[in-house]
Amino acid sequence: MNRIRIGVLGGTFDPVHNGHVTLGAAAVKEAGLDKLIIMPAHVQPFKIGREFADDHHRLEMCRMAFADVDKAEVSDYEMAHTDISYTFDTLAYLKKTIPGSKLYFITGTESVLAIEDWRKGRDLLQTYGFIVSVRPGYKEKELDERIRYYEGVYGTEVIRLLHEMPDVSSTSIKARRDQGLSISDLLPESVERYINEHSLYL
Repeated sequence: MNRIRIGVLGGTFDPVHNGHVTLGAAAVKEAGLDKLIIMPAHVQPFKIGREFADDHHRLEMCRMAFADVDKAEVSDYEMAHTDISYTFDTLAYLKKTIPGSKLYFITGTESVLAIEDWRKGRDLLQTYGFIVSVRPGYKEKELDERIRYYEGVYGTEVIRLLHEMPDVSSTSIKARRDQGLSISDLLPESVERYINEHSLYL
């Protein structure tokens, strides 16, 4: 019996943008996922102390952004908890509630290089798979070496995505908003409209 392949894309999504959507869609296609779970964080451990748009805004923007992405659904699991959102805890919850699944955490190069330093990082590597987006020419040799190390030491399955990701970040969107510039090329139209309607990031 084949295990259900589930990818989890986490983050603050403040705001969600075309890079997130492209990453999720590429993961579904290239990794053969049966389900893509978008998991907005209440508080990320690496971003403690920063200010973000309210949870309900970020959740709604994610629902809009991923509405047309195949096999995608948005979860409010982390937002429903007021403590710090740790990847291991979230994946352990999903593993328990979706028996028979093979879980993959979707992330970028920098995060993959640092997984051992995460809370229960070694347990993560031993228990779950990872799907990583790669920027051409950016730390590719280092990433290859680290993937081989993870595979050899922990038996970790790491899937590298081939699809080129758009050069966009939530920080650049906020900077443009602050300067009164257009952000229409950086995120889905529905999300831009929501941001304008609720006067976010001003």
